[in-house]
Amino acid sequence: MKNFKLYIAVAALSSGMALTSCGDSFLEPEPTTQGAAGAAGDPLNINSGLAASYQILGFDSYANGSYESSVYIADIQSDDIWKGGGDANDGMNGMNLAVSMFNTSGNLTLNGTWNIYTSGITRVNSALGLVETATTDNPAEVALIKKYKAEALFLRAYYLYMLWRSFGAVPFQENLFEPPYVCRQLTPDEVYAQIIKDVDGSIENFTDAEMNTNDGTNNGRASLAAAYMLKARAVMYQKDQNRYQETAKGLAAIIKSGKYSLVDDYTSMWLQEGEFGPESIFEANMIPGSKDWGTAWNSGGTNLPSYISPNGLGGDSGFEGGWGFGPVRPEAYAMFDEGDQRRDASIRDLRGDATGGNVGDTNKTPWGSSYTIRFQDTGFFLAKYAARTGYHKPTGTGDLNWSNNLRIFRYAETLLAYAELTLTTGDIDGVSGADCLNQVRDRAFGDQNHRVPLTLENIQRENHLEFVGEGHRYYDVVRWGITNVLHVDNVPGLNTSRDWKETNKYVAIPQAEIDATKGTEFELQQNPGY
Repeated sequence: MKNFKLYIAVAALSSGMALTSCGDSFLEPEPTTQGAAGAAGDPLNINSGLAASYQILGFDSYANGSYESSVYIADIQSDDIWKGGGDANDGMNGMNLAVSMFNTSGNLTLNGTWNIYTSGITRVNSALGLVETATTDNPAEVALIKKYKAEALFLRAYYLYMLWRSFGAVPFQENLFEPPYVCRQLTPDEVYAQIIKDVDGSIENFTDAEMNTNDGTNNGRASLAAAYMLKARAVMYQKDQNRYQETAKGLAAIIKSGKYSLVDDYTSMWLQEGEFGPESIFEANMIPGSKDWGTAWNSGGTNLPSYISPNGLGGDSGFEGGWGFGPVRPEAYAMFDEGDQRRDASIRDLRGDATGGNVGDTNKTPWGSSYTIRFQDTGFFLAKYAARTGYHKPTGTGDLNWSNNLRIFRYAETLLAYAELTLTTGDIDGVSGADCLNQVRDRAFGDQNHRVPLTLENIQRENHLEFVGEGHRYYDVVRWGITNVLHVDNVPGLNTSRDWKETNKYVAIPQAEIDATKGTEFELQQNPGY
């Protein structure tokens, strides 16, 4: 379901960006009267500011005109997929290659990621400014404003988290409403502390009744469960063991609430009818709109399905072709045990009677369809966010306006994260970590015959199997300290090796951002190693 109605007003935007086509945004807003500048906050204009803040989630795959889906960017750094595309340098003039080979620079880095999430923080700050000026004695309005504050703090924490995991040291300041609209660059540890501050504030302002917001009207809005999940991701990535107990307690609260459950049919989650289902904790609601080439900040859907689908695909009922980025490594397909339903739901096996193996040749699939071989082709393609027939809006540019929702937090992650934390904390509130791990195993095979002991190795393997193609693997590998799996002796098509070093934890900060602050007290410093 796509119905998520909010009211949009003008929100503070970062320089060089304009919010356009508000009447056809991914949130399906309804028109309203814009509040006067400097007016006190009230539920209507706070909700308007939140709408603009949520809208940022819809720019994930075409941010600032850059093809930087967080899912794809993470996975090309992992051991699951290759870069793919037309040739070695295809993909933002070589940026994709630089990211996949751990070789970014100030002039070849994730500019879109930087711009989208810094813009998101600016929009959230505007909404929070309205929250702070709100004055009302109406109990219903007080409760609603408190809920809006919880959502805003969650969004700011999430956007800051997305910047932190990519860049580490980023500029941030609360309540940045006045010139010169610049702020101090925080260290990675300071950014982490701010994320925790915001997410704890979000948790404090949500009520237990707001554990799940997927009620058909509020689909896509943040919830208490989403805040608990964001805290878990940040705490576990930081390896902050001092917070493991409280974090596990929050995940246990999600589990004990009974508001979420695993979906029996794993494949069904990735179809439109599976959106906002019982396993969905937080999704980016992708509603196709007016996004077009050169209008990267227009409202619309996602480009990811076109990006990762086989080029020139023909005769394959239910699926459409795309650009051929992100071919899956054969090892990722082979790691699944026989009978694990996640394999074919995650990875499409299009190997067949190829007429050749060179770029530009046609490969015939086992089902009689065909596609054009592109760079680093393996015959395997990601399935979860694949381009599916009927999933985009013809009035916008089809390749940019797919409606496949981005699943940000799933209940399966709750279970596996909790199980992992209990290796340190022990079981919390009667919730068994071993049972949580094996609930995921049981769903994968449809029986209880594949259960495994609760060990870190088993949890690591289960995360790998469960989240293929969802952008988890690279960050898991880094936080677990098993970056040796990222080494490649001979990268296909490049005839060179790939190695990861500690300074590759963060990509380079965009040089244009550094240049813009030169000579000021807020001058940005490049990350070490670049």
